[in-house]
Amino acid sequence: SSGINAEYGGTADGGVGCIKLNYDNSMVPEVHEFEQKHSASVYCVATNNSVLVSGGADSKVVFWNLHGSVLFIDHMSHVGVVRHIFLNEWLMITAGDAHVLIIWDPINLAIKHVFHHNPLKIKFMLANEKSLVYGSPDANYIMFLSISV
Repeated sequence: SSGINAEYGGTADGGVGCIKLNYDNSMVPEVHEFEQKHSASVYCVATNNSVLVSGGADSKVVFWNLHGSVLFIDHMSHVGVVRHIFLNEWLMITAGDAHVLIIWDPINLAIKHVFHHNPLKIKFMLANEKSLVYGSPDANYIMFLSISV
C-alpha cells in the first residue's frame, strides 16, 4: 500500500524539521528542515493534527504549522532548558530545568496556568489527558497532578 508518514525532530544546532517516509515503491525518505531555528539545541518536539511544538536549551517554546512556518514563539515563560512537551488537540504541558511547569491552550497558543517553584528540576515527565507524573533522579519523590480541562 502507499501512503506518507512524517516524523518530526530537533537537532543539536537548533534545527527543527521532518522526515517523510513515502510508502510506495521508492521507500526513500524526504528530509525537510524548517527555515527558522532555535538558537541552541532542541530537546523536545511534539505534534498533534494541526501544530508542532518544540523546546530546547534556548528556553523557547516555538509553535509551528506542520509545513514549517512559525506561528508563535514564547521567549519569556521558561527561564531554563525546556526538556519535555506533552501535546494533544486541546492541552499542552511544557516543563524543564527551572522548576517551572506550564499548562497551555494549544488552540489559542496561550498559557492557561504556570506552576512556579516546583521542588525539583523536571527531568522526566509522563502525561495523558487526565494526569501528569514528573520527577527528577536527583529527588527522593515523584510528583503527581490530576488535570481537569
